[in-house]
Amino acid sequence: FMGALTNNGRKLANFAGFYKGIQSAGAAIMWRLDGMGKPYMALFGSSWGLLAGSLIIALPVMLIKIQDHVTLEEDLKFSDETVADVAGTGVTKAATTAADVEKTTAI
Repeated sequence: FMGALTNNGRKLANFAGFYKGIQSAGAAIMWRLDGMGKPYMALFGSSWGLLAGSLIIALPVMLIKIQDHVTLEEDLKFSDETVADVAGTGVTKAATTAADVEKTTAI
C-alpha cells in the first residue's frame, strides 16, 4: 500500500523510514514486556490489539489517498524535480492524444 501512495522515490523513502521506526519501537516494547515476565497471552493479545488499531487508523488513509490516476504535476508537487527531469524525451503536459484517452477510458 505504501507504493500506491506515491510514485516519488523520496517520499516513499520517508514513508518506509517512518514505518520501520514505528516497527522498531514496537519490537523494543515487546522485548521489554517479555523481559519483565509478562504472560505470553498478554503479549499475543497486545500484538493483535495494536494490529487492529493500526488497521482502523490506516483504512481512511488508504481510502482517501490511494487514487487510480495521478497527474505528473500532482506527483511532483512536494519534490524538487521538474517534469523535464522525470518525463521522457518529447513528453509534455499536452502529449496525451485522443487515442490515449480512449485507451484509458476503455479499461
